[in-house]
Amino acid sequence: MSRARLPLAVLLAALWLLAGCGDSDGTSTSTSTAGSDETTSAEQPASPGTGGDAEQGSAAEAGAVLPEPDAGGESIDLYFTSGEQFETVPRPQPQTSGGVEPELEAATDALVAGPTKQEQKARVEVQTQIPAETKVEKVSVDGDGTAEVELSPEFLRGVPAEPAQRNRAQQAEVDARVGQVMLTLNQFDEVKRTKVSAGGVAATPPAEPKQYEKPKDEPKLSKGGGSGGGSKPRKGGGSSSVRRLQERLAELRYLPRSAVDGVDGYRTQQAVIAFQSWEKLDRDGVVGPMTKAALKTASPPRPSLNGPSRRVEVYRDKGVTLLVKDDKTKRAIHSSSGAPGTETPRGQFEVFRKELQSWSVPFQTWLPYASYFFQGIAFHEYPDVPAYPASHGCVRIPAPEAPVVYKFAKLGTAVSVR
Repeated sequence: MSRARLPLAVLLAALWLLAGCGDSDGTSTSTSTAGSDETTSAEQPASPGTGGDAEQGSAAEAGAVLPEPDAGGESIDLYFTSGEQFETVPRPQPQTSGGVEPELEAATDALVAGPTKQEQKARVEVQTQIPAETKVEKVSVDGDGTAEVELSPEFLRGVPAEPAQRNRAQQAEVDARVGQVMLTLNQFDEVKRTKVSAGGVAATPPAEPKQYEKPKDEPKLSKGGGSGGGSKPRKGGGSSSVRRLQERLAELRYLPRSAVDGVDGYRTQQAVIAFQSWEKLDRDGVVGPMTKAALKTASPPRPSLNGPSRRVEVYRDKGVTLLVKDDKTKRAIHSSSGAPGTETPRGQFEVFRKELQSWSVPFQTWLPYASYFFQGIAFHEYPDVPAYPASHGCVRIPAPEAPVVYKFAKLGTAVSVR
């Protein structure tokens, strides 16, 4: 039988802290200077309320899933995901005959089958990026420590087989799927790197844990402001009709007064989409006849979810996030929550960790202005905030509004999600 390496476990724990992931028991800590915008020491609630109706991805059925570990027995972590971070689930280390390869195959079978219903119920937002129906064809390991995992073609579902044909988002999906396999198998002494193929096609070059470490150089943060997604507001210029639109949007709390500049830019378009979403209009960002008519009679959005007088309310179906103070909406912001299968969980939470630049380990990308409120799920800036749920569970915020949400969502701020 092969045993998991303790030094590797220590390495992965360090990687976890660098990445901003929650521990497998649902807690995470980090430090900073009080009063600054840097990460601040906090602990995530172990079991935040979900109202019993948190949405879940597909769960594995009995047969391919290993039982829960016995007290005192050796275990292995299966690497699943939670929002934009990895989340581990302990299972007993497979006991097989015939060497390490059957053990590796049993662990891969359990991983590919996904989290059980019991694990999803206990952890609420444990998910997997590995597509359903994926099958394990063969797992082998050679003398230099390269594990070769042959999976069925479903592993690359929705992604071009040729890496050169993938866009950034598609490559991120493959990185997350391969990372789940690689980090799970790398706990075995015999494995140093993992080569994953699907339907006979190599998914990526052989992967090693160091590839998923947080890069040393952080990109510059956007400053927000203006209507054009980072531009400085212009006084007295621009179009008078656009200025009137912006002034009305500011009255309704969809724009700050500082963004009234007469420029029909990205920030104004996002504010229009938020208004259209709240008023149940077509979300196209275009101020047509129906939108113009609604603007004349509309009132600022009214908070309707439970919580303290100062809170953040997320309306998943509407694609709108409200910043609430004294039970009144201070700002209404267009947002995009989790896509089908990786839905942002419903319930009551609170902000427990903040990072100006957070690193998404599974998807290998930076998450600026990240405020985590449950496991690996956060509010964060993202370049693509469509008018429908599209994320891996996080709440995407447009670049001009990301600093606003980050500043408002202080540590301990209540978050209500519906």
